[in-house]
Amino acid sequence: MLAVGTIDYLNTQPIEHYLDAFLPNIPRLRNTPTVINEALVKGQVAVAAISSYEFACHAQDLLLIPDFSIATLGAVNSVLLFTWRADPRELDGALVALSDHSATSVNLLRVLCEQHYHICPEWRTMPQDLETMLTTCEAALLIGDQALREGVLRRHIGPRGLPYCFDLGDEWLKLTGLPFTFAVWAARRDQAAAIEAAGIIPALAAAKTQGLQNIATLAAAYAPRLGLPAGVCAKYLRDLRHNLEESDLQGLQTFLTYALPAFTWQQVRYFGSQRE
Repeated sequence: MLAVGTIDYLNTQPIEHYLDAFLPNIPRLRNTPTVINEALVKGQVAVAAISSYEFACHAQDLLLIPDFSIATLGAVNSVLLFTWRADPRELDGALVALSDHSATSVNLLRVLCEQHYHICPEWRTMPQDLETMLTTCEAALLIGDQALREGVLRRHIGPRGLPYCFDLGDEWLKLTGLPFTFAVWAARRDQAAAIEAAGIIPALAAAKTQGLQNIATLAAAYAPRLGLPAGVCAKYLRDLRHNLEESDLQGLQTFLTYALPAFTWQQVRYFGSQRE
């Protein structure tokens, strides 16, 4: 199906907010990363923002779209580990709740535990609810809008009080010195001709250009949904890396070396014959 999938989070707004104006006749699916990942893999959408880990898992069926990403150098502010332990290394053998919205961030935490903290927690995938997660587990991984909001508000949770908070983008930088690419944009290989004919990729580029020129407007429109100040939302968007630069690709390749040892970058093909 010639449709576009977008992640329904603040971090996609630089494209999401203006895309309908440039693609008025192309259907869209908006949902969490896990739902959009599955939709692209199953061919329910032709183009989508997809978790970088899931892209690598299905690289044989997908084309990487150059110049689009959700990445960060250091703190991302929306992929957070909340924990009752002052040091993540104290989570060895402890029960850790994982967001059911995520593919990349879950595997990033696994890599950090193996390569950075040198621990082996026990994992439990759960719906994203910080109170429930921290009632039953010693730590909880949140992503997206919920993580951003909890990270700003820093609430006390039950009788144990205020949990510690670790930003996985920052932890990755400590381990590697590289950016981390959480999501990329990809297209189905079997629909490449139809995607090109429909002008979807130029529309994405035009929407992104307009979005990045209007960060304050996007933030003001989205902030009430999160109950956060518009300035917080604007800073969050400005701190992200949206263009899949060479250093973002280097960070992604390093991550995949840890997370998917059998994967090689030679499997990747780019949308557009000049990059294939």
